[in-house]
Amino acid sequence: MTKSEENIDQTFINFVTDFITKDKQDRILLFYKNKKNWWKIKIEFHTSNPFDTKRLNEILPNEQYAEKIYLKMKSLGTKEECVSLLDYLNDEPYTCQLEEKLSDTVGFLFETIIYCPKSKTGYFEGGHAKDRYILKY
Repeated sequence: MTKSEENIDQTFINFVTDFITKDKQDRILLFYKNKKNWWKIKIEFHTSNPFDTKRLNEILPNEQYAEKIYLKMKSLGTKEECVSLLDYLNDEPYTCQLEEKLSDTVGFLFETIIYCPKSKTGYFEGGHAKDRYILKY
């Protein structure tokens, strides 16, 4: 395993530990241990149900635009270097710049988890319009 793979591995585990409710952590981490089960993780994140509600910051309907979400995340101390955890699970490039990734994903209603480990902040979008949140630990 390369250093980069170890880092993303630990980043994913830290994300689950920090943001997912205790009762769902074991299930998601069990799926994560076997790459063949990674598709099950994506199903878990179709909605915000696995998240600890104390970590979810609601985005008001008039603020559900990439630029407004970006500015709000920056005000929380979010750094530009982030990882797209579901892209990682899809074997796609997963390191990203926050502003660009938000522009590419906000409002498209496909499951998105952008995580910025240095600031322990992120963005989640599920498969439903009302399921958009800024994540803050």
